[in-house]
Amino acid sequence: MERKADREMDYSELDERFRPYYESGQRVEVVWKEGYEDYTGYGARTGGRKARFYVGKSTGWRPVFLQILRRDSIGGTAILSCAVESIKPLPIYRF
Repeated sequence: MERKADREMDYSELDERFRPYYESGQRVEVVWKEGYEDYTGYGARTGGRKARFYVGKSTGWRPVFLQILRRDSIGGTAILSCAVESIKPLPIYRF
């Protein structure tokens, strides 16, 4: 029987476009493609909507990048990479 500790990590779900923002902690603005459901908007269509968030990463043997809304948030929703039209880094504001 295979133990969990013996499994190899599967990074296939990590979209390389988000890696620099995850590593730097920089906030991004994402424009969603037309035709995908936006479950945060109660089933509305995404059609060019923008979302601003920090990029986090889940744990486990198959990690995914996460939408972290605030710097002090403890979790977020998974980023559906195929629904992303464009990614723009946002300026860093620190007070």
